Amino acid sequence: MVAAFDPKKESPERVGLTFRPAREPREETETDAVGRRPRDLVDRPDMFGQWGKPMRAAVGVDPADAAFIAANVQHWVANAIREEVAMERSNLASVLPSLDPTSPEVTFERVARLRRGEIPMTLTDLLVWSRRFGSVRDIVTSTLADAPHAASRLSPPSDGGMGPVISTGRTGRRDD
Repeated sequence: MVAAFDPKKESPERVGLTFRPAREPREETETDAVGRRPRDLVDRPDMFGQWGKPMRAAVGVDPADAAFIAANVQHWVANAIREEVAMERSNLASVLPSLDPTSPEVTFERVARLRRGEIPMTLTDLLVWSRRFGSVRDIVTSTLADAPHAASRLSPPSDGGMGPVISTGRTGRRDD
């Protein structure tokens, strides 16, 4: 039988330094703060957020790992943002002031890093971008649904192909 977590017995005040008795404290790096970078979990990190196909797991990464699945979703969202901005014949710097709702964390530098897969997306990011672009909202809702539709498959197909192309669904260009 597994014992339940008891915060009175396992709090840092009660346990003291027994969690790290022989380790010297070390400085936290940016990689430590965010964990594994999403782009490091996929087989084509250079293509992260640049194409609408699912990524395969990098060597040594379990395709059933939730972090890999989340990295793939972030890749799809990043690609959808790229496509939507391009379809508006705009750029990221021009789109950021028009976001509603927004957050102080949604800066050009941070969004660029999210789109490259250098840092993981947060729920705040997903809320902001899904409110701005319907394609992002579709990716998020289909990923969180009980039975995702084929266009947001969570793993590459078993036939060796790269699977469906995930796109905004727009076919024509606007003529202004």
